[in-house]
Amino acid sequence: MALSRALPLVTAIVLVVPVQNRVAQAQPADPQQLCEGPQSTTEDRVKGCSAIIDAGQARGRELAAAYAQRGFAFTLKRNLDQAKNDLDQAIKIAPDYAQAYVNRANLWTVANQPERAMADAETALRLDPTLPLAFFVRAGAESKLGVYDRAIADYSEVLRLRPNGGATIYAPRGYAYYRKGDYDHAIADYDEQIKLSPNDGGIYLNRGDVWRAKNELPRAADDYGHAIELAPDNPGGWKGRGTIKLMLHDAAGAVPDFDTAIRLNPNDNATYLDRGAALYLQGEYLRAFADNEKARELAPNQPLAFVNRGLDMHGLGDDAGALASIKWALQLVPGFPPALEALQKIGTRQDAAQPGARRAATSTTDDDALACTMPVADIALDPKSIDRVRQACTNLINSPGGSADARSLAFIQRGSMYRRQQKYDLALADFDQAIRYDPKSASGYTGRGNALRLLGRLDESIAAHSEAIRLEPNNAMAYSNRGNALGDKKDYEHAIADFDMAIKIDPKYATAFYNRADVKLTAGDKSGAIADYRQALTLRPGFKEAADMLKQLGGK
Repeated sequence: MALSRALPLVTAIVLVVPVQNRVAQAQPADPQQLCEGPQSTTEDRVKGCSAIIDAGQARGRELAAAYAQRGFAFTLKRNLDQAKNDLDQAIKIAPDYAQAYVNRANLWTVANQPERAMADAETALRLDPTLPLAFFVRAGAESKLGVYDRAIADYSEVLRLRPNGGATIYAPRGYAYYRKGDYDHAIADYDEQIKLSPNDGGIYLNRGDVWRAKNELPRAADDYGHAIELAPDNPGGWKGRGTIKLMLHDAAGAVPDFDTAIRLNPNDNATYLDRGAALYLQGEYLRAFADNEKARELAPNQPLAFVNRGLDMHGLGDDAGALASIKWALQLVPGFPPALEALQKIGTRQDAAQPGARRAATSTTDDDALACTMPVADIALDPKSIDRVRQACTNLINSPGGSADARSLAFIQRGSMYRRQQKYDLALADFDQAIRYDPKSASGYTGRGNALRLLGRLDESIAAHSEAIRLEPNNAMAYSNRGNALGDKKDYEHAIADFDMAIKIDPKYATAFYNRADVKLTAGDKSGAIADYRQALTLRPGFKEAADMLKQLGGK
């Protein structure tokens, strides 16, 4: 039975942004000390800053500081509307006040708007290039956007500017290394964080996730155990240790850990899936069925719950019910690998459950393999040809056997055909399946990023292209595609940097010149755009779009 993977727990870091005190002998109850003091409680900060604002005596930077600090306090209280009002007012009063932008960037981080957090942090850095907290907040935004190399660089810059600041840096930088796949550096950072904060259970959880990713399961179990000792009310430790036990084939030992995790967090559908898997392995099909039903209630569009429920029903002797449940999973995600594997397990013909599948023999022909694997990325296809390639890939996907790499390529090719047909949701589902079969497929992540961009999910698109770049650092197309998504977000500086890198990798990449020209034109650099359109046309003389743009701009 397929298992869900526990998500890593990331310890939240709260930023206190004190401003320089202007009264040398302030008393503890003095409004200014309450407002600006680094040891002030949230309530005291609001009280002190409000007193300064309401008194009507403060002006300029002093008044802006009061609004900025009260806005920060409201952010901690999760009163985000009031926080935004205060921080906007601080910036209005003192547009050159860098710390106000840092505080507002922190607000956007809490509001899960990383692109706005990055913009404010960059404004702060233009005003004060040595402000550690601005680098810190920007790093957090970059990490959320999946730009892990930049996040790591910014966290490292904070340590350079503030060598004693490791207590707030090692954990998030370690997480960025983990997400990048640089597990050894992640472990090193978490080791340093544990030296500084040996009683922080969250760090053990994070390091446990890295050990699990490295497949060093006993060490992962030890870290989850330490997390449980330090924070027994945190479900993450129990869930993590239960998952390790399940991976080590100790299903009986895993169930009590999952029991505790569910008691602490009864709304996590993934833990029900995992406990259901452990119960299924012990032959407790009825209890497993109940867990998968609960998981389905919590996440109605989660196909894995339907697959696992189908296997439970098969174990209970209800093959008709099992087939119906797995069939529903395939309706949610056509070609879903665990569903196809489940059909093989219960001995049911997959074409009986796959919606729209042919009832004829499931064997494929050489023509199917040729049509599905032929390189068509740069070839214009008519609608009938697109349908032919798509059907050929569907036949391969629905056929039994085949290597993981071959199945991944079939999903990539079919996803590309769905994208051409503007069926972007289906394209995204296929690219996700390609990645499931081959987690190191840069082409899968590139396709996923393109589909997400066409669906308007730009942050996720950028993250997918960033993963493709991590897997293949010399992939010019991945840089160009990420540049397109960044351009759509109006992040022209980073978009152009990506096109520059694509061209550096492949100086004859006409599409990258064309895309860079589009962004330069949108950013107001008409002459630069004309030069790039000309180069694109030089490299590809039949490039109609480039020729049309040059004609429109009077550059030819």
